Amino acid sequence: MLVRWLVFIHVLSAITFFLAHGAAAAMVFKVRSETDFVRIRAMLDLAVSTFKAYMLSFLIMGLTGLTMPFLIHIWNKAWIWLSIVLILFVVVWMGLVNEKQIKQLRRLVGLPYMQGSKKYPAEPPASPEEVAALLKKINPYQWALVGYGIPAVVLWLMVFKPF
Repeated sequence: MLVRWLVFIHVLSAITFFLAHGAAAAMVFKVRSETDFVRIRAMLDLAVSTFKAYMLSFLIMGLTGLTMPFLIHIWNKAWIWLSIVLILFVVVWMGLVNEKQIKQLRRLVGLPYMQGSKKYPAEPPASPEEVAALLKKINPYQWALVGYGIPAVVLWLMVFKPF
């Protein structure tokens, strides 16, 4: 019965994560076409507004996902290890790209920003040309491939347990 509850909580936290992270995903697709700094700032702030919810749900998803293999004795299955490696790849990749692109965009449009885990106050906005150059580097399809495609593969591994 405990495993069923853990599966339920694991799936519910995954749904919550993707729902809460939807604002950030939508922002990555829309922000590239914006030139108005006020609109860019609003999108960046909206994307950050659900950060606590999606990080908490990700933590719960991770804890339940790491607990269940102990209870059902499946650490010897390759699919569980591949799932962990793939999710860790997504986390690292998203963190690195977020650091290089979104956090820098916050800085360039005059919002408070972070470098690593250190917070910085807003600076005067950069030129529209600098912002446009950074916006061109954001590839929402690459974000979608990593942020949606790889979790879809992990879901496939969990459901079909191919090896």
